[in-house]
Amino acid sequence: MAEGKSNSRFVHKLYLVLLDNRDAPAIRAGRSLWALQRPITYHAGPERQDTIVVPAGFVTDFASIPRLVWSFYPPDGPWVKAAVVHDFLYDAQGDGLWGRKTDGVSRASPYSREEADAILLEGMIDRRIGWLERTVIWIAVRLGGHGGWRRAGELRAERATLGRKAVPRPGAAVKATPGH
Repeated sequence: MAEGKSNSRFVHKLYLVLLDNRDAPAIRAGRSLWALQRPITYHAGPERQDTIVVPAGFVTDFASIPRLVWSFYPPDGPWVKAAVVHDFLYDAQGDGLWGRKTDGVSRASPYSREEADAILLEGMIDRRIGWLERTVIWIAVRLGGHGGWRRAGELRAERATLGRKAVPRPGAAVKATPGH
């Protein structure tokens, strides 16, 4: 490896913006939300043959670690880059389709939940997270991630359904929903 060259699977630095409502930070389930200011690219697989591009604007809450263990494993620990790629794969249900972006993953078939979790582990190894920390986080994701994967799929289906409904005319009154 040439001097100054990185052998990391992550191509870019992680640039984030704290999402903010008019009066307070944007929060989901008690956790601050962050958006990528610039895309990041990750090379997955044993030969780094697959490319995952998390687009600018993607929203993450970092690692979904229970508050009880934050003193040992904070959500914004050194595993953040791996957690962002993992969040993207969950949100995009493994196919890389997010919002209007269609080029999130290079491979033809979507990643399964199990593969997304393996990429989290692979990314933590790349970031040189210690064996104990990465194993605990990976096991927790394998045991508790099914709900997040399911919810992401339900939200995605709901967004697709809403996209097929009639769009209000410009200037038409739109009723605000509670909490928005």
